Amino acid sequence: MSSNWKPNSTPRRKEERPASKTGGLLSSYTKQQEDPPSLAKRSASQQFVGPRAKPTVPLGQAVQEQSKPASPLPAAPPSGPLLAGQFKARTTPLPPSTLPATMTKNQPLPQAGAAASNSGRRSLGISSRVKRQGVFVNTFNLVRQWSGKMATLAGYLPQPPAPYMERYQTPATPMQDNPVLSRQSKPWKRSRTLRVTQQMKQRRNRSQQIGTSGSGLWKNLTIALIALIVFVSLSGTAYGYIYYESQLPRVQSLADKTMSQSIRVYDRHNVLLYEHYTDHRNISVSYNDIPPVMRDAMIAAEDPTFWDNTGIDPQGILRAAVGLVSHSGTIQSGGSTITQQVVKNLSQQTQDSAARKLQEAVTAIGMTQQYSKAKILEMYFNVAPFDNADYGIEVAVETYFHLETKCDTNGKCVPGIAQLNYNAETQKDDPLLGLARASLLACMPQNPTQYDPTKGEDYKQAALGRQKYVLTQMVNNAMSVDGLGPVTPEIAQQVEDLAAKMTFMPSQNSKHAPHFVDWVLSQLQASIGENTFQAGGFNVRTTLDANLEDYVEQAVKRHLTQPEYQPFINDYGPLNTKHNVNDSAVVVINAHTGEILAMDGSADYNSTDPRVGGYYNAAAGGGRPVGSTFKPFEYASSFQMGWYPAMILPDNKTYVPNGGPAGTSINDTDHIYRPPDYGTAEVNGKMDTTIRWATDVSWNISAVKAAAFVGADNLLRNVKRMGLTHITDTHASWALGTNNASVLEMTGAYQTFADGGIHIPPQGILDVWDNYGRNLYHYDTTHPPTVLVFSPQVAYLMTSVLIDQPTRAHEFLQDYVLSFADVDASCVYLPECPYQVAAKTGTTDATVKNAYGQNVDVVQDNWTMGYTPNVVVGVWSGNANNAHLDNVIGVTGAAPIWHSAIATASGHCPADDSLPCPTDVTPQSLGLEQQNTFPMPADVSKYVTNMVNGLASAPGWPVTSDYIITGMQPSSAGLANALTMPNPFTPSVQPTPQPTSQATPTPTPTALPTPTG
Repeated sequence: MSSNWKPNSTPRRKEERPASKTGGLLSSYTKQQEDPPSLAKRSASQQFVGPRAKPTVPLGQAVQEQSKPASPLPAAPPSGPLLAGQFKARTTPLPPSTLPATMTKNQPLPQAGAAASNSGRRSLGISSRVKRQGVFVNTFNLVRQWSGKMATLAGYLPQPPAPYMERYQTPATPMQDNPVLSRQSKPWKRSRTLRVTQQMKQRRNRSQQIGTSGSGLWKNLTIALIALIVFVSLSGTAYGYIYYESQLPRVQSLADKTMSQSIRVYDRHNVLLYEHYTDHRNISVSYNDIPPVMRDAMIAAEDPTFWDNTGIDPQGILRAAVGLVSHSGTIQSGGSTITQQVVKNLSQQTQDSAARKLQEAVTAIGMTQQYSKAKILEMYFNVAPFDNADYGIEVAVETYFHLETKCDTNGKCVPGIAQLNYNAETQKDDPLLGLARASLLACMPQNPTQYDPTKGEDYKQAALGRQKYVLTQMVNNAMSVDGLGPVTPEIAQQVEDLAAKMTFMPSQNSKHAPHFVDWVLSQLQASIGENTFQAGGFNVRTTLDANLEDYVEQAVKRHLTQPEYQPFINDYGPLNTKHNVNDSAVVVINAHTGEILAMDGSADYNSTDPRVGGYYNAAAGGGRPVGSTFKPFEYASSFQMGWYPAMILPDNKTYVPNGGPAGTSINDTDHIYRPPDYGTAEVNGKMDTTIRWATDVSWNISAVKAAAFVGADNLLRNVKRMGLTHITDTHASWALGTNNASVLEMTGAYQTFADGGIHIPPQGILDVWDNYGRNLYHYDTTHPPTVLVFSPQVAYLMTSVLIDQPTRAHEFLQDYVLSFADVDASCVYLPECPYQVAAKTGTTDATVKNAYGQNVDVVQDNWTMGYTPNVVVGVWSGNANNAHLDNVIGVTGAAPIWHSAIATASGHCPADDSLPCPTDVTPQSLGLEQQNTFPMPADVSKYVTNMVNGLASAPGWPVTSDYIITGMQPSSAGLANALTMPNPFTPSVQPTPQPTSQATPTPTPTALPTPTG
């Protein structure tokens, strides 16, 4: 409206009255009317002329009227009362006498600020053809319309319409010819309202140009915003409700979903051996383990409204869009909330589409309604990516700051993220360091590849730039840090300076004790199933001692590949180049708990040599023929049935039926088995020997006879109870160890002797925790699972034979590698020396052709098994591809390795070992008892027996003294009967004499004895 309107004043003369200012608002006039009629006679089109109004006349007539020449100005309008009545007519109908002739009573006048109907507009001469250029433009058009009407009603109603002018065109009538225009003191210009309208239009055009030239990401954000608006608009409708309900199962499934998590394997002292994962590393932690500074830094970086929003943040989406433009394509703050990122990471859907964004938003809202903010934040920290192979904050602090989970022996674990403030140099809590680490970690999820500081200096600088933004966000959000107070720009600068000095090295996930770790993981997987194994995220504390394991692995390489004197062979090797001994496997077990203290499955885990085997675990694999190390099982079983070490067994030629019928010729090698002896030949067809002697010098015929005495069923039952569960073949040669067994199984079987006849299965795992500190499994070493196989008395009889170094010297002469003679010299000649160790060697043969095409027997496997009162050690040496060994005997290859391992585990440093003794390996660190001799149980004593048949002594007979269980010693009366007793091992089918002719003879039936009942 005009600012000089005075409703009650008398208008000045027409010459003095300024030109109408409605021309700035009403810009579409073509003529002036001459001689304006009175208000009662003036038509509606002449009385109320608004913006862009046209007379309500036919189009042809309007054109004609526009072509008429201009008329002089009309006379002055009536004064005072008429003006008041005219203004009042805006809100109330005019009296009938004052209504124009073309209007009726039912045609209301348009109201200020309200849109008139089309019929009303037509009746008042107001055009209904308004361009629809947007909400704001239409609003300003309405303002223009009613502004003109209010100006007319206020004081310029008597004034005739301004001259018609075409916008942006020169008036048809020259300016000097127009009386009204000639009186204007200033040039014409648009009104403020019109200028605002034009400015908005220009801005809209520029926005459209920017939108068409923006990047693809800008378009995606726009689509996402539109999708979000659509969703919000539908949220109150039935469709929105149905869609939301359909997403609830997805919310639940995503919240329950667990990503594949890493499994950490530790030694018995919580030294990390290996972290197992498939595609990526991931370790979950609980919300309470995450320090507040880490939570605040991540919220500041990713979702400042996290604690208040409903799962989505429309302003965040707009902020991301603005950031895209203002930062040349670099988004400083993403549009997705933390909850939306949780949904994205769990669903693993990364395609850019409005449908995914909408579904993600709906799911985030549902997740917020079903779960607490703390739970959602915990989920975020456990599934957010921190580099290409790492998911979760726990893995990130290990990768970038080498903060690892620490567990104590009571099962309490402190994750690395909980140690965020720990300064290793000062060994104190450092909140400034914690803030530096937290603000760096908060950078990673936005772009794990770009902000990985371990990849080089450029990546580190990118991470530091992102860290600056995180710190700025923390300052702007008035966040505080325990020990520092509010984060100020000064503190932020200190943090930036500290982070700039940090160095980052790529993490190396090396596998310590690789064969053992592989075996433990396979055991765990077999126990809990594949799905639980992959998603469990377990922390496994094993029985292994990492220091002892290191020493054993080094000892294997040293004995096989370095020069070392070889007794009986009289050279210095090395074994791998001179005697083709390239591989070895070792197992060390606690004698009283079954804990595996060390396991080495090959000479080199990474070797590709087929003779070495590389990653194949010969310690726990399919096994090899065990040779003479099987014999103690037979002799112990015979002790269980009444025999004793001094029992005499004739060592003569023996023929054992091997599935052939009665009367089978001894030359039928398919059905008659003749066991060979090792290192001896029958003396005059027969050599009597005690079980003690036969064991220590490893004669075979005595072992076969002992197995025949025990019986296949009884012996098989015992060896299965000792852990050799896979043995089923009891053919004639099985007494000499032709069945296969692994080093782990054999070491576990010998543990039975070391623990007084009680078998404890080998154990590799002490504890299993999940990532939330819950103990899922615990092996109680004070109450291990036990199987009673032999009585303590029987076990001691067998042990007394295996510790007898003086008797063993008949075979191995001055080689004392199977004893602790290097610890105490008395062990050379005293079976019960102060440092007792039981041992048994074994070899297996293979038949090959020599250079002359002749069949010769060669050694293929070399074993040494043994134990002390505390520890059991088993060693195999040979070749992974079964290649035969060259010029070796029972103590070549395996025995030196065995001696190094068992002496070190017992706390004795091997005197002839070139390896440095590990000072951190002691019986105490291994959980072993301090015991150097085997305790003799009750009811075991030494008795004198004769050396002819092993029965009671008699005057004039050579005698010996040996251990016998009380009550099982032979009586004197048994001597005479024994002298006349037939040999129980003489074959019942006598050999048939061979004919001298080449013709095949007809066997003569042999009369069998008649059964006596």
